Amino acid sequence: MQTESFDTIWCDLESKATGSPLDQILTRRILKDSPFTFHLGIRMPERLRVLLIRIQRENVINQSLLPVSKGFEVRQTVLQEDYGHYPAIQLTLNDYTYKDIFSRLAEDVISVSSFESSEKAMIHAFFQRLKMWQQFLERHGAGGLSPEAQQGLFGELRFIRDYIIPEIGAEAIPSGWTGPKKANQDFQICGTGIEVKTGSTSLPQKISIASEMQLDDTGLEALYLYYLSLITHNNIGMTLPDLVGEIRTSLSEEKIIADAFDDLLIEAGYLDEHRGKYEGTGYTDRTIQVFHVKEGFPRITGRDLPCGLGDIHYSITLSACQSFGIKEEDFREKISRCKGERNRA
Repeated sequence: MQTESFDTIWCDLESKATGSPLDQILTRRILKDSPFTFHLGIRMPERLRVLLIRIQRENVINQSLLPVSKGFEVRQTVLQEDYGHYPAIQLTLNDYTYKDIFSRLAEDVISVSSFESSEKAMIHAFFQRLKMWQQFLERHGAGGLSPEAQQGLFGELRFIRDYIIPEIGAEAIPSGWTGPKKANQDFQICGTGIEVKTGSTSLPQKISIASEMQLDDTGLEALYLYYLSLITHNNIGMTLPDLVGEIRTSLSEEKIIADAFDDLLIEAGYLDEHRGKYEGTGYTDRTIQVFHVKEGFPRITGRDLPCGLGDIHYSITLSACQSFGIKEEDFREKISRCKGERNRA
């Protein structure tokens, strides 16, 4: 069942809820072929959208362990038609600012958890998936990515399209794309770290560094800084949704990798529901530069800081990095070596 179907059912229930008794949940069962019992509903009198999962009494969860998040809440209840025989997990939209995201969230958590082999496993999968959405909403909210975040994600996806897939293989995406998980570098593959930066400002160009760990090569075999300079246009050039669609097409025959890619997009803050916000901004390339981050590179690392200092933010001018630049073809060759290492592993 797709998100559009969820919306249709909720809208229909909302229309039928007019005049319903107070303190009632008007429900409709979904996925009737599933071994588990899922309902969509409207909770009166607030007219709140809810997702309900009927469970056995032995699987009731301690209320204090249920997650709380922006946009939704989780509680345990009993459906009126069950006469107290079955408890139900109730996921409720509590802020209509998040209505569109809630539809996607509900469809996603159900599609993941409904394939489990037992009710206990289904409940575990449901809450694990809900935890991912909880982190998404806490980090990104309901409004989508900022222009800076859009541009940053565009750069990471370009690196996936132009280097990871052709030089190493799509199978490297799930474990190698570490940016959405807030790792120190955006990509970590075969002991090599790659930090991707994008910019669209005029000269002199600067690169913003988010922490003392971002350009720290401790424990890595090598660390590279990939800089993509872009020209931003209104309604011209490749958009962020265009690039997402292109990568999805290239992964269309590899479902496990495609699903992992979509999960990482969510962790990065990208939802298809926001594509209308992104479609008016296009990008074309100005320059691409690659730097080998090693001894002497202009940077601050954890080794440089006095005890007690941390969370350092600073910027580097590109002109100061030029002596560490490497040719794009040489960088591509170094990246391609990871494929052989992965095949031998």
